[in-house]
Amino acid sequence: MERTSYLIHEEVRAAQKLHRRAPYAISSISQSVFSIARLYGGMTYQGCAYTYFPEHDECVRDDVLKMVEKMRKKKPVEPEQGQQLSL
Repeated sequence: MERTSYLIHEEVRAAQKLHRRAPYAISSISQSVFSIARLYGGMTYQGCAYTYFPEHDECVRDDVLKMVEKMRKKKPVEPEQGQQLSL
């Protein structure tokens, strides 16, 4: 299954505890009025800073990114089925 968002399901659930003044992520940036974010690598919307991810065509709120980075550091990435860890 191809991943279409920067955030995984568990991270989206965790983001729900943060403030709701602005969306935690905005997708389809290149097809919206926010397309200028592609050129600058991010944007500000409703007083919140966002970072643009071109591989997902999505902007994610910076406080959500900070939370997600902490979550990803705590939980090591598991190899996909059929792959072995190299030492």
